[in-house]
Amino acid sequence: MIKNYPKPHKTTSPKHNEDYVFVEKMDEDFTGLKLISGPYASVTYKYGNVGFAPETEAVDGALPMKFDYTIIENKIQADTDSQEFIDHIGDILVVLLDEKMKERELDGKN
Repeated sequence: MIKNYPKPHKTTSPKHNEDYVFVEKMDEDFTGLKLISGPYASVTYKYGNVGFAPETEAVDGALPMKFDYTIIENKIQADTDSQEFIDHIGDILVVLLDEKMKERELDGKN
C-alpha cells in the first residue's frame, strides 16, 4: 500500500523503545516494527519503498514523503488505512531516517 506523508502536520514525536521496537520473524528476511504504546499498540508492520514525491507535488516548498507499508499483525483491528495511522508511522520513518543519517555522519568523521 503506497501512502503519501504530507508535511506539515501534528507530529507524534515517536521514541524508540517507548513507542516501537524492531521485530524479526524466524525464517523471514525482513525487520518490522511493533508499536508498543498509544492507540496502535500491538500493530506490527514493515516499510517497503520510501521516496519523495515529484516537485510538481510540493506542499509549501516541501516534497511529501511517499512510502508503502505492509501490516504484518493487527490483532486489535486498528484502522491502518487512516490518515492518523499513516501520519504516525510516517513520523517513525522520519525518526529512523534521521538516526541513520546521524550514524553515517559519525562514521564519516572517524
